[in-house]
Amino acid sequence: MSAAIEIAEIRCATPAERDALTALHRRSSYVWEDDREALDAHPEVFGVDARALTDARVRVAVGADGALLGFATLAACEDGAYELEDLFVEPQLLRRGVGHALVRDAQARAGGRRVTVVAGARTVPFYGRLGFVAGETVETRFAPAVRMWWEPGPPADGR
Repeated sequence: MSAAIEIAEIRCATPAERDALTALHRRSSYVWEDDREALDAHPEVFGVDARALTDARVRVAVGADGALLGFATLAACEDGAYELEDLFVEPQLLRRGVGHALVRDAQARAGGRRVTVVAGARTVPFYGRLGFVAGETVETRFAPAVRMWWEPGPPADGR
């Protein structure tokens, strides 16, 4: 793993950042060459929901220079849990702590409630390292994925 990048803050995204987040979403999604053909066929998948921005559900990690490093979207579910809908990081910053920080922020914002995520095969190990447990396989638009969940518990040191 490369050295962690300095994150100046994690804050709510603004509607004015929507285009920049859409571009980041696209860059991050194109990391895996074998996904590109499907993504090219469905450009409508890129973007951030305007309502999620106005509802303050999108959080951005910002670097010391003010650059957007990544973003995550958290949505409340009817059962009281939350779902991590989006997690995208600038490709050159993968494995540098940005995604980790955004997931930890989402877990904290869930306020002691369960957080679920639908994880592609490549991201299951990442979420597992953050305490998510694999559940059932679900069909997504492009490929089967795994529904994972995280539940807060006592600290690992037993306090």
